[in-house]
Amino acid sequence: MGAKRIVKKTSTKKPRSPAKPMFERWLTRRLLGGVLLFGGLGGLSGFTVWQLAQPDTLPIQQVQVKGEFVYLDKKDLYKAVGDLANAGFFNVDVRAVKQAAETMPWVDSASVRRIWPDTLHIDIREQIPLARWQEGGMVNRHGDVVPLAATDSLGDLPVFNGPEGTAKILAERYQLLSMPLAKMELAVVALTLNERRAWRVSLDNGMHLLFGRAMADTQLSRFTNAYNSMPVEKLENIQSVDLRYTNGFAVRWKTPVNKSKLG
Repeated sequence: MGAKRIVKKTSTKKPRSPAKPMFERWLTRRLLGGVLLFGGLGGLSGFTVWQLAQPDTLPIQQVQVKGEFVYLDKKDLYKAVGDLANAGFFNVDVRAVKQAAETMPWVDSASVRRIWPDTLHIDIREQIPLARWQEGGMVNRHGDVVPLAATDSLGDLPVFNGPEGTAKILAERYQLLSMPLAKMELAVVALTLNERRAWRVSLDNGMHLLFGRAMADTQLSRFTNAYNSMPVEKLENIQSVDLRYTNGFAVRWKTPVNKSKLG
């Protein structure tokens, strides 16, 4: 019998991976440390933000209100914004405070800012009333109707009467009339625009001026020239002046007169 040859298998071992360079191992440790550091800082900053947002952290200690007030009561303003100002310096809602102040009838506009470390400063511009509105409330200098609970303090202002949505037109006409009439020592006590868009101006001497839709400057100038040239006794007897004529006007007298010519 032939002998069987046994062949031994040669074992093959995988070569070891070369060791990482020292710089690479150092960089890996640094990056890992940086991640841990920034993670810790992020958590700390998140906690800091949360802490600053708490009402008892740097709370608002005082509310300063500045402005020139004739009709506005500061106590009412403090009451309107008080709950909103009860917060920390960093989380008080400045916009909400502004909106709360401007919802008050006598506030025209408000600006709000923080003053470090515990103060809320509010600058107020008060409404400037131009006239009383026919159905209550007042008309401000912008021609806006502002509802008011009471208008007793506005008794010296003229009254505007007109269809809904005409307050701005009335305000514009009133301001155009006021200056030339003031030169004649006259003032408007009531200004009325009717449904046909005709005008009636009631003056403080009891006289009434009637205009059509136009209320042209030439009409007012014609009346002014005649008024300045008339004797006092005739002026006191005028009930109304109708200026709705192209080249002149008509006068209604309180008591009949024989003959009068007005320019």
